[in-house]
Amino acid sequence: MRKLFATLLVLSTLLLARNDVPSCYDALKLNNPNPSVEKELFILVDQTTPLDKNMMIYTYKNMMKFIKNGYAVTIASFSANANGKYTDVAYEGTLENLLPDSAKHDIAKKKLRKYQGCMNGQYKYAKKKATKALVSVLKGANKKLPHSDIIKSLDDISKHIIAPSKASQKVVLLVSDMIEHSSITTFYSKGLIKKIDVNKEMSKVKSSGHLANFSGADVYVIGTGVISKKGYRDAKTLKRLTDFWEAYFTATHANLKALGTPMLLEDIN
Repeated sequence: MRKLFATLLVLSTLLLARNDVPSCYDALKLNNPNPSVEKELFILVDQTTPLDKNMMIYTYKNMMKFIKNGYAVTIASFSANANGKYTDVAYEGTLENLLPDSAKHDIAKKKLRKYQGCMNGQYKYAKKKATKALVSVLKGANKKLPHSDIIKSLDDISKHIIAPSKASQKVVLLVSDMIEHSSITTFYSKGLIKKIDVNKEMSKVKSSGHLANFSGADVYVIGTGVISKKGYRDAKTLKRLTDFWEAYFTATHANLKALGTPMLLEDIN
């Protein structure tokens, strides 16, 4: 079975549509009666936002809920195009749906055993690869990066990563302090978060041509306003941030489920 999965790894690199998890149906020349994806989780990590241990564990636990048959997970990191940091997809994998019992009767017992072994291996492989990618992306965050181009990055990701997904339901977990600091606009003034005029800032976003379209995806945000251990972010400052991003996600056709300041108090569904 290990040889079979090793062969799958080589063959998967030749597929046009990226899937870091090789297909058992393709390897065994079996018809997949249900190739659809029920849900896909997109974990988008702002490389300017280091998380503490609790937020890392939260992100990992919620990702693991999507490592299951018929689900997909995509892990991407983003920042400004500086210091070797740019939008990058670290992992993109789908676990195939299991054969219904009615279809198993038409398959030879030997091939069915291979199929069952392959599907078990598929789960273990996806879990290992997704975990490695997530840890690498989260640990790669660096608060000292000079710019935080959240708005343009989300526009690019929504168009080129989220929109092409064929999942019936799309869920986004955005890991970011949500403090924009780019050529489009900046939320800083003299080193502190400025008093954000929501209408004015939304006008800048629209004028830039980088208004994303999440096409109804459920969106959760973790890390809003997060600061170093010795820092403090007052309630008024957090309110300015959340007011802007609530308006932004409404304008970008997202279903904002929760905006953690910084920690989310509910699990992702």
